[in-house]
This record gives sequence, structure tokens and C-alpha cells, in this order.
Amino acid sequence: MAFIETKDLIKNYELGKTLVPALRGLDVAIEKGEYLCVAGPSGAGKSTFLNLVGLLDEATSGTIIFDGTDITSLSKKNYHRFRRGKISFIFQSFNLVPVLNARENIEFPLIIQKIDKAERDRRIDAITEEIGIRQWLHHKPDELSGGQRQRVAIARALVTKPEVIIADEPTANLDSVTGKAILDLLRRLNSEEQTTFIIASHDHSLIDGADRVIKIVDGLVAS
Repeated sequence: MAFIETKDLIKNYELGKTLVPALRGLDVAIEKGEYLCVAGPSGAGKSTFLNLVGLLDEATSGTIIFDGTDITSLSKKNYHRFRRGKISFIFQSFNLVPVLNARENIEFPLIIQKIDKAERDRRIDAITEEIGIRQWLHHKPDELSGGQRQRVAIARALVTKPEVIIADEPTANLDSVTGKAILDLLRRLNSEEQTTFIIASHDHSLIDGADRVIKIVDGLVAS
């Protein structure tokens, strides 16, 4: 059985009186530890797929099996609890809290998970040393460059030790040199930690370096 599997996944959005189909019956299987790239044109359903697999949104119909659990059958309370314990996100817009410094942004999800302070400090020291951002920890997001903010966002995603990292266009706001450094970092962490990565991107460097690429067109996996 695949680590994550979607079956006949459908997602419709209501736009006034119009029903807009984003996914039309998507079937995808993802293996544990895989570095998967989701490609396709803008508006094809890539972000919708990430939001559903990452439990940020709920499907109109269909099934998502996550490590043997049918998450589409969970109650709302257990739905959010399941996501919090297993999945982290790296967003195109970074989504850092502007009033918190870099260290506080990284620590925030650990506080939500009720990790004790000693363990929080240990994890933050380890991940920030690994990613090379110790010197920026007391800076707020607006004092950092795009590449520095993205590294803080990556540290925040990894510090909870998730089973899955979901990233939506993680290099879109970065220059080519910084983007390559970020991709090299993600690939190395995937290899060393065996974290499953699901990344939507138009970046050919990312696409070329993935274990596997699926292309979504008009809400379906293109053959």
C-alpha cells in the first residue's frame, strides 16, 4: 500500500451560482520518503491537490488514505490533530508571522504541539545550525532577504519532525542562485531524513531533480 493515496478525488468551488471543478477524480499514489514534483499549468489544480493532501481543505468527494488512515472520514477535531502531527508546509509567500523574530517563528509550531522548552531549544539549535541561519534568529521577517526568509520557513517546517513536507512553488520568489541553494537543501534533507516531499513547481531545476513528476492538467493526472 502506498504511503499516501488519493482515489477519485473531486474538489469543486462555488463561484456565485457557478460550480467550478478544480479536481475531477484524481488518483495519485505517493511512496514514503519520495521526493515528488507536481507540475502543470497555472489553474490546473496543483495547489488544490496540495491543500487537500495537506488537510488544509476538504474534498467534495473521494478518498485520501494517509499511512493506512482514511483521513476523509475523520472528525474535524481529529482531522486537524492528524495534520498537526504529521504534515508541515513551505509556502510561496513564506507565511512568517511579521511581529515575531526568526527564532520565534520557528518555535511557534512547537509551542502549539506543547513541546517542553528544553526540547524546543534543542530542536531549534539543531535545525538552525543545519540550515545555516543562526546569525539571523533575532531578526524579524522584514529585516531578512527572500532567501533568508525561505530558510526560516524551511526550518519552521522541519523543526516539528514531520513525516511529510508540502511546498507550493518554494522558489518562485527567489533569484536563481538562492533558489538552487534552497532546492539543494531540500533534496539533502529528503535524502538524510527520509521525509516525504510533495512540491508543486514550474521550476525546471526542481522538476529535473525529483524522484518522480506527475503532471496535473484540467484537474486530472495527465498520462
